[in-house]
Amino acid sequence: MPDLSRVLDAAATLTAIVTVEGELVHWEGAWRPDAANWYDAIPEREHFAAREALSRAASGGEPVEVELNVKAGGGELRRVSWTLAAAGGSVVATGVDAVERDRVERDLHDLVDRDALTGLFDRRRFEAELERHVSEGRRYGMGGVLIVLDLNGFRSVNEEHGQRAGDRVLIAVARALANRLRDTDLLARIGADQFAVLLPRAKPPEAERVCQALEDAIPEEVHAPGGRRIEASVGFVPFTDTMNSVDEAMLAAHTAMYAVKAGQPRHFRRLRPL
Repeated sequence: MPDLSRVLDAAATLTAIVTVEGELVHWEGAWRPDAANWYDAIPEREHFAAREALSRAASGGEPVEVELNVKAGGGELRRVSWTLAAAGGSVVATGVDAVERDRVERDLHDLVDRDALTGLFDRRRFEAELERHVSEGRRYGMGGVLIVLDLNGFRSVNEEHGQRAGDRVLIAVARALANRLRDTDLLARIGADQFAVLLPRAKPPEAERVCQALEDAIPEEVHAPGGRRIEASVGFVPFTDTMNSVDEAMLAAHTAMYAVKAGQPRHFRRLRPL
């Protein structure tokens, strides 16, 4: 992904103007060095490499590349890949901080994987996590539970009060669901008014309790315009050794959820694999 690489490099770029004696005349970047001198900002064991690179760059000719640690605020060492080139009587040093680049990359990927409205995982990221869960289950033993939840009558909120009102309801639903789950559980918005949860290690009795807690949380914590009561239909399926794919798991959980939505008793919310 060359375009992404350019974005990441730009976000992690450091620029310094250094005199031949090592004085830092100018610095730009996400952080500042813990010194006003090029050599004071670099560990003593790397001074020879730093002096040689600076001297070669100052003499003109081709740019000089060197990797050096730089002391950031608080004394933290940051590994930086530098390119040095002469500019008048000084040297311009352009560096890419690997630590900062990795942080920006994580943030970008997290942003891509999140639903823009609720901040939850989106369907693509959630299904990738399910794929990982199923793959590990095939190796170490299948377990855990997939829950799918659908809001009842949500469309009328948008139709009667507008999309912004509907958005506020969805945000409140996401918050209510998250409040009932553990940090190890994965929560996602997988459709307009559908949410899904992966309980990685839960067994069916625990999943029943979680489903009930999620079902209860929405009318308790979510308040729609005009006093409309927001409720949800919840279904789940346990992962078993006979389950072959993520698509199969999603279909099974949806089937259980729609059975409840159609008015079946709550014990139908678990789809029991054949």
